[in-house]
Amino acid sequence: MDIALTKQEINSKGITSIESATIQQNSKKIISQNQNEMQNQGVPWHAFTLFYFPFALIFISLIVEYYYQNVFFPIWVAYVIIPILDYVLPHDNYNLPENQIRTYEKDKRFLIPLYAAWIIDFYTYFYAMTLISKGMMPQGPAYFFLYSFCIANCGALNLSIGHELAHRKELIHKICGNLVYSKMFYSHFIIQHIKSHHKKVATPEDPSTSRKGESIWDFLYRTLPEGYAETWELEKTRLALVGKSPYSLENKLILWNIGHILWLGVIYFAFGKLAAIFQISTSILNIIYFETINYIEHYGLQRKKDVNGNYESVKITHSWNAPQVASNYLLFKLQRHSDHHANSYKPYQILESLPESPNLPFGYTASFLLSFVPFVWFKVMDPYVDACNKGEKIDEKLKKELDKWIFGTLFGISILFTYINFWLVGFQYRF
Repeated sequence: MDIALTKQEINSKGITSIESATIQQNSKKIISQNQNEMQNQGVPWHAFTLFYFPFALIFISLIVEYYYQNVFFPIWVAYVIIPILDYVLPHDNYNLPENQIRTYEKDKRFLIPLYAAWIIDFYTYFYAMTLISKGMMPQGPAYFFLYSFCIANCGALNLSIGHELAHRKELIHKICGNLVYSKMFYSHFIIQHIKSHHKKVATPEDPSTSRKGESIWDFLYRTLPEGYAETWELEKTRLALVGKSPYSLENKLILWNIGHILWLGVIYFAFGKLAAIFQISTSILNIIYFETINYIEHYGLQRKKDVNGNYESVKITHSWNAPQVASNYLLFKLQRHSDHHANSYKPYQILESLPESPNLPFGYTASFLLSFVPFVWFKVMDPYVDACNKGEKIDEKLKKELDKWIFGTLFGISILFTYINFWLVGFQYRF
């Protein structure tokens, strides 16, 4: 029932203009109060239940490793189970009503799943080095690499958290975000990402934007040195503005590199030589994992130039989104990347799925796998890139044809990973 009366109802009831104005004013107050009450109800607990998924995955993986000596389990879940869930579950395009956004943005409880996953990742990191230092891990280079790969995969879940925290305005969150990348000796990323990538994205000048036809290996070969060199130039420019030399401890890049070397020394003396090798190997794997996500997020998308040779403003069409629900909760909605570039300080819980943004044909975990099969990646993604850069939608008939390549490749990888998990590594009760 409408609270406000129509003009016909007012006239039929013989209400004066003064009484009419009073009724309308009171009606607006009641509506406003109702809206405020809805807003003040707060966020229900179930709204952030699914964001505990990363914490739960690492926690269960630790239990499986401890009791059944299977370190491959999180890999199997991430690259077999998650893509299946992404396919069978409905896409997540839900956006909050406008009157709830502020409430969700202010609710500090959304920090709990972030820091729960952050803490358990660091626990896993030190737990792994403790096991290595005590000789409690099976020997041999093959198993050592497998163990490093699996622990790095758990650490990779924390990369999206580090990215989320680094974009926050509060200093404590920025520090915790930086620690994630310091752990993998990649501290310079934060400067390059915030000061350069968000401005140059989808242009040839951006080291972090992959180009159409560029394989993941070519991208890594280009982005790693270019990103580092660009960070040096950014720090050099910053210090020059205040009349200081770049060759000083006020250069954050130099300071971080010294910190990395000192930390490696601490690991060597506290946990031993093998743990130091483990630190280096997991750092390399985490860097590859992280830059592969960068590779996926903007592959082939281009900003156009105007008649004066200036690039158009960054738009939501310059980032790939992925509405698949399972990988979205696994990575704290990192896949709503268009809205992130439009509003970099938006916390993950209020990022929006924008209908105009281009969508990947598969979730991030599946994209990660396919990117390492360049022939299939180009076969599938290049038609999507061409359509997006022209402002068009991909033909449905072609889409169905490309889906066959996706499912065929993922099916083969799923069989391989299932064989490794259940037969090659297996489950052997420790006690």
